[in-house]
Amino acid sequence: MRFRECAEEDLRDGRYNSVAFFAQQAAEFLFKGMLIKLTGSRQLTHAVSELLGYLGKALGRSVSEGVGRCAEALEAHYVQARCPDARLSGCRGWEAEEAVKCMDAVWRYVREVAGGLA
Repeated sequence: MRFRECAEEDLRDGRYNSVAFFAQQAAEFLFKGMLIKLTGSRQLTHAVSELLGYLGKALGRSVSEGVGRCAEALEAHYVQARCPDARLSGCRGWEAEEAVKCMDAVWRYVREVAGGLA
């Protein structure tokens, strides 16, 4: 939950590179926590789209295309925020806003499909 709060706070304060990083971390840890709760094991990946697939499979639910695209976008934001040479310029405001929107979409999906588990 703290990563989510950090992403939202940094968006308000214009710290766009960290927004992208924290939004991805919020999704990654949400998925890992849910997978541990459901399966008793932790997946060894940082790929949010892969974790989303594992979660959908564990719950026996399909993943919407929109949520899948958001997971992939969060991965791209994460790599660019962590690896300064992955892009020529810093994260822009609209990209940070997209990262937060995708983070929120992922959280809504988990609440919807996991019910009382989330």
